[in-house]
Amino acid sequence: MKIARVFPRKTKMTPTNPDAYIGMPPGLLDIKYDEVHISCTFSRDIDVGMLARNWEKHGTVRIGGPAFGDPGGEFVPGRYIKEGVTITSRGCPRKCPWCYVPDREGKIRELEIHAGNNVQDNNLLACSKKHIKKVFEMLRSQRAIDFSGGLDCRLLRDWHIEELRSLKIHQIWLAYDNERYLPAVKKAAEKLTKYFKRDKLRCYCLIGYGDEKITTAETRLRTAWELGFLPFAMRYDGRFYYTKDWYDLTRNWCRQAITRGIMKGNKEQSVGLFTNHDSLTTKQEAV
Repeated sequence: MKIARVFPRKTKMTPTNPDAYIGMPPGLLDIKYDEVHISCTFSRDIDVGMLARNWEKHGTVRIGGPAFGDPGGEFVPGRYIKEGVTITSRGCPRKCPWCYVPDREGKIRELEIHAGNNVQDNNLLACSKKHIKKVFEMLRSQRAIDFSGGLDCRLLRDWHIEELRSLKIHQIWLAYDNERYLPAVKKAAEKLTKYFKRDKLRCYCLIGYGDEKITTAETRLRTAWELGFLPFAMRYDGRFYYTKDWYDLTRNWCRQAITRGIMKGNKEQSVGLFTNHDSLTTKQEAV
């Protein structure tokens, strides 16, 4: 079956192989497909009616993707995500209130393992030991390995770290999304910083969820740095209205150069002294 894959917007993970398109059909495109798959990752892209109508003449249009609650099936390398990225499992046993994965994909499902240097599993460490061992075995033949899906610090064990040490690591990602995670994050940091420098230890930090204040969010980002990680701020965009201070905080803690400047005491870049600490309101927005 000949399939066109269409994406509303281009990201770092968008496929670049043949029959992958961004947005509307190219003006001179004269190709007929069996199916045209419009894949939406983000909820802000779900209004694809016009896009679908413009692709109808090229094949039967099917619309799906994470934004539409697609639970995901077997992973096909390079189909909906760029080559080099691999997904060896779907789902997660956690029930984090800010995360769509448990409801969308369910509990852990182990998939066939395909080669790739960027592992994007939602919770690889929740898989069976046998499966995890096979993933590490595959990764030994890869370079610049990136665990961009994140490793659950609450599940990190000594044998995982020994496996990580055997690989050519580019980046290991953990998450510090809530203050309750701090003991587990600290424990993971104590183990990982013995073998990996800050450049290889990244930490997702969800900010702005619930009634979190901007000072609390920044404190958590700074704590992640002090523990030996390079933090990456991820602003929760589901429900709340933000002032400019929140956008500035996000920008300054997801750009490495600015983050390093802040932590080296560059007062011109620091966002630590806000005059409006209650800038997050409870105004509701559509998801």
